Amino acid sequence: MVDEPPAAVCLSIFGIRDDETGSRRCSGVDATHTITVASRRSSPHVRVVQVMATRLVNHPYPQVLCSQHTKKEDKEHEVSGSGTHSDKLVIDIENQESASHAEKWIRSVSTKTSLKEISLSIFPSGACASFKLPDEILLGENLTKIIVLASRGIRSVCMTTSHLSVIKCVSLRELHLNRVRISEEALNNILSSCSFLVTIELSKIYADSCEGFKMLKFINLPRLYKLRIALEGWQSTSLEIRDVPNLGVFSYQLFHSARLWDPHPLPFNANAHSISLGSNVTQLMLGGVIADNAGLDMIKSGFPSLEGLTLHLTSWMLGSFHFTCASIKRLSLQSCPESLIDVQVHAPKLLFFDFGGDMLPSLLFPDSSLLLVKLSLFLNLPVDVDFFLKMREALTLSRNCDLRIITENNSKLPFNIDIEDLRRRLLFPPATNVQELEFETVEDECLWERSPFFDAFFEICHPNLVYAKPDMTYRDNNHFCRLMLREVLETTAGAAFWPHHLKRVQIKRHKKWKTLTNS
Repeated sequence: MVDEPPAAVCLSIFGIRDDETGSRRCSGVDATHTITVASRRSSPHVRVVQVMATRLVNHPYPQVLCSQHTKKEDKEHEVSGSGTHSDKLVIDIENQESASHAEKWIRSVSTKTSLKEISLSIFPSGACASFKLPDEILLGENLTKIIVLASRGIRSVCMTTSHLSVIKCVSLRELHLNRVRISEEALNNILSSCSFLVTIELSKIYADSCEGFKMLKFINLPRLYKLRIALEGWQSTSLEIRDVPNLGVFSYQLFHSARLWDPHPLPFNANAHSISLGSNVTQLMLGGVIADNAGLDMIKSGFPSLEGLTLHLTSWMLGSFHFTCASIKRLSLQSCPESLIDVQVHAPKLLFFDFGGDMLPSLLFPDSSLLLVKLSLFLNLPVDVDFFLKMREALTLSRNCDLRIITENNSKLPFNIDIEDLRRRLLFPPATNVQELEFETVEDECLWERSPFFDAFFEICHPNLVYAKPDMTYRDNNHFCRLMLREVLETTAGAAFWPHHLKRVQIKRHKKWKTLTNS
């Protein structure tokens, strides 16, 4: 078997389905999967020991075998540098017996004293509905990083450790849990035992009870710099955060379903939370928790060193968004509702603004000299000439702009655009500061090929790059590519609105740029 204990392990356990037939496959080979384990020598080089996991015919679980490497092969696998090299262990889990076999392997690897990092990507499938992580994953005294990524299936991967005596990874610097089911006691015990933590990322984790997490505690973590928490909104989890003097990045997001949506789930509600983030937070991300001006006032008063702010405004209740901050350099407003019609930001140091929503509001930055504005719009409402006039005005706000336009079910989305009226009412020539213009559709059935929708965009801007993505639902239907090829290349078409003097217009198709015009 492996002659040295590994320094890093990256484990990926999953089942892959063929896109066309739905049959099971693994990288095109049914029987053999590659396992690669990195082990550290005394030198700064890293030798990769390759192990094969073979699923035999009529065999309930994969055997783990070790391949023999020659010195030449070892030399080819050496990686220069002082960092740790890690590759993937791939096991196809179809039943509980193979899951048990994987548990044993993780248990044996986790107990190695030289183990520094362990990364697990676990995707149970078929008859294997769940996977239990062994307690030994927390035994490594020299372990500095734990990453556990579960599949999209709810509660399919669980951690049940609750006894403090089992938690010996006191040197842990990074903890990443994604879609993992874990008890509240176990999680709080891990957090209280690992005082050297620098990064904590908890994304869509699930409690082992139907009531969800009641209280998560992040206390006395003097080295903690990055804390990211993303939970389902129905859990109503309280947070206790204190004695984190070095915290610089804080992210808190609640995901709401339409049926259980709560319009007032403010995370800094004194009745439900005890939060003291300190004065060093420079990057703040809040999702689904800011509903009105009270939340904005809390941000202005509580974060004097704030440089970057990202808000997912899924709970925003007002028609306007007015914000003042003397220190902020980056502002991102995402998931903005169509009811938001007015955005005003007073921020003299603001350089970058990113907006994503259902419709474009009026934008005003009277004190800012913006370097880049990104606008991402998911259009499911009728657009007319006024929409494009507002868009053209927004392009004057920054030195450079990027646009991303997504349309849904275009057969039901009328584009009542009078191109001649747009030309008469435009106060500016086509903007030349648009670096990228990206189009994407959802369920586009090509029922509006002669729509002036595209023509209107090229009346307000002449972008350097046009990125036409395939339809999200009908992957083989790249409607935009066909339209642009027709309009740009058929220069003799007298009825086309597109101006043929566009310079440096390019189209990105299948991840390769192809120039359509050079003059």
